[in-house]
Amino acid sequence: MRIGFLTIICVFLGACAVQPTTAPTTTTGNTANTNNQRAAALNVELGARYIANGEYQLANDKLLKAMKQDPRSSSARWTYALLQERLGQADVADKYFKSALSINSNDSRGRNNYGAFLCKQGRYLEADKQFQKALADPLYKTRASGNLNAGVCAMEIPDYNLAKNYFTEVLKLQPANRVALYQMAKLHFLQNDYAGAQSYIRDFEQISEHTAESLWLAYRAERQLGNVRSANSYAKLLTNSFPKSNEAAQLARIN
Repeated sequence: MRIGFLTIICVFLGACAVQPTTAPTTTTGNTANTNNQRAAALNVELGARYIANGEYQLANDKLLKAMKQDPRSSSARWTYALLQERLGQADVADKYFKSALSINSNDSRGRNNYGAFLCKQGRYLEADKQFQKALADPLYKTRASGNLNAGVCAMEIPDYNLAKNYFTEVLKLQPANRVALYQMAKLHFLQNDYAGAQSYIRDFEQISEHTAESLWLAYRAERQLGNVRSANSYAKLLTNSFPKSNEAAQLARIN
């Protein structure tokens, strides 16, 4: 579990919402327009699935087709932006994120993904503005993921108080969110609150298997608290379970 952003593409949320177009003047035109929107939505969903599977050429074909079928689909554009991000085309991705939000400024999923993209580009304050706009939407269905992404980004600023606020909101919505629990443990550790870090690590252990990251954090927290036996137990588990990890290498250097 290398903790990063949760880019929310349509495959994880069901079919993407189709953006409305200007109503045509004829019944035949209206039917054709609706059919195009449905076809575009299907291609967006297929494109998202292909992105998730690493089949980028197929994703590209489906998303270009979706944008042609429904030029007013914001979800087609921000999903295409996600593809461009995967392909290392940051400038193109930024262009399509902006294009999507110009079509539908109320697309909170798009804003969440754009915020995650901006944060990975080191544009932290711009990213937080996007997260805040998404979270201001009372109808935003995936608020936990929005708060989680915002919290991870706030850790990069770093603004620990802001991050704590976001992670607290995640845990109100999803008390067993393992990423939020880990991040809260990390946050408390960085603020020298080792007992707080220990508490969140124990909550994390109740719902998730350990990773190299979480074991390394647990080891350091117990060591700071003077709990030699517990620290050694975590160290042994880290070495045995993840012998080739960066965390195991760091442990070896200090022992």
